[in-house]
This record gives sequence, C-alpha cells and structure tokens, in this order.
Amino acid sequence: MMSQMQQIKQKIDSLPEGSYSASHHYWCMTCKKFFVLDKPVCPFMTGMCVNTPIAVENMPPENTESLEKFGLFYPKIAQHILSNIIEKDFFETGKKLAQVYLDFLREWRFNLSKEQPLQTMKSFIIITTGCEIAQRINEKSVTFVLMDAQKIWDKNKVSEMLKGALDYLSGILSFKKELNIDFIDIFGPREIGKYYCSKCGMFFEFGIKRETITCPLMPQKCMFDPQHIEKVSYSSEKFAKQFEIAPDIYKRLISCIPNKKDFSDTLKQLLHEWKITDNFDRIIATLIPTC
Repeated sequence: MMSQMQQIKQKIDSLPEGSYSASHHYWCMTCKKFFVLDKPVCPFMTGMCVNTPIAVENMPPENTESLEKFGLFYPKIAQHILSNIIEKDFFETGKKLAQVYLDFLREWRFNLSKEQPLQTMKSFIIITTGCEIAQRINEKSVTFVLMDAQKIWDKNKVSEMLKGALDYLSGILSFKKELNIDFIDIFGPREIGKYYCSKCGMFFEFGIKRETITCPLMPQKCMFDPQHIEKVSYSSEKFAKQFEIAPDIYKRLISCIPNKKDFSDTLKQLLHEWKITDNFDRIIATLIPTC
C-alpha cells in the first residue's frame, strides 16, 4: 500500500504541466514568488508543490502587491548596498530608481494601467527600501510612513530619494494627491530576525528575532517552520540559489547608481551576518553588475 506522501506525489505527477516561458519569466499565484527558470517547476519544493509557476506570456502577474514580498521578507542585502552607494543627488537618484522599476514592470508584463497608482507606488517603496510601510490618506494627501527605516537608511537620504521617485511615478501614473514621507520606529534597537527554512531552502529577514516563525509566504498552507539562523546549519549554495532564480530587480537598481567604490567588502560583511563564508563571487554576481 502506498504511503500518503506517495499518493500525493502520484497525484501531482498526473496533473497538467505548466506553459513554458520564452523569456524564462514565471510567477506563482499561490505563494506570490517570482522566478527566472528554464521550466515551469517550483525550484524550492520540486516534486512536492501542487502549483506550477505561471509563464508571464501565458498569464501576466495580477498587480505589484506580490512583488512586495522581496522587500518585506527576503534578506535585506540589496537595500543595504543601495543605502551604502547612494551618496548625493538623492531626489534625482529617486527618479532614476523609479524609471528602472517601471521598466522592470513592463518587462515582467505587469498591467501599468492607471487603475492602481497607489499600489504601484507603495510596492516601489517597499521593494527599494526594505521597510514595511503604513499609509495615512485623506482627501488632499497620502503620507507613506516607513517603519524602522533607520535599520538600513539615513532618514534624510531615503526621504529625499523617495520624494524624487514619487514625483516621477505620480506623473507617469496621473496621481493627483500630494505625496509625503514620514517615519516611525517600532522595533527600536531590538534585533531583526534572520531565518532559514530547512525544507524549501529559503532565507527570510523580518520582524523581531524569534527562534521559529510561520512561513511568511505561505502562512496558511506551509507545514514547516523556518528557524533562526543561529539554530540551523546550511550551505552558501542555498543562499546563492535564492538570489539567482529571483528576478534581477535589485541588480538593475544598483546598476543605475553611479559608483566608484568597491563595495564587495561591504557585501561580504553582510553575508557574514548570514553565516556565509564562501561562494562570495557567485552571490555578488547576482547583485552587483559586472563591467
């Protein structure tokens, strides 16, 4: 008699296959991940996931909210790099980042109609800053309130950068309300949690440090609990894979910033915080443009 797991695997194998993407661009309707893959098979739960990644040519992503997972839950490596290399012209730099973001959305076939301008701007802020945000909205204005921005950013820098970005985005999206940036510190000096899931091999960074968490991408369906990295061992291969199969939005953002500094040492220091001591070149290549 087959075990329950064998029965599940047999059923999964009998289901229809997904469509192939000519651009290798896929997204998942269930866990809201985005992938760059050779075929429509979940790269984290291969052989076990009931879903197939969706080719963007077959069905475009629904809205930009799903992209917020990168900023909210993925390791904040790229945001620390952006904070480190943005040194001047913050307002104009924000406009450049917004242009890169919109180009990325077009390539991934997001609907850039003017029906969801607020959602599009909110997603940009979360992706770029790595901060969770709140909104205060009235008949005249929208204020985006960044939470614990000081964990990554100088507040004056990120405020001016976002003002430039929102000025550009609101023009493109025909959004008429006044837009403002504000801040609130929720966690203060308390440590942000860093986690690893030994089942799917993904890494997460968010919230107050805890021993275990519920999967932030599949909170109602996942049967496994990511643990704080102090409690588990893993290889740098797993960390590299997560960045390699994710869309290159952060590499694009970093590449648009004029930079003469070698910030590979900064990246290595950030990786050491994740207990990564090898595979530096491979991981760096996923984030830092090569000349």
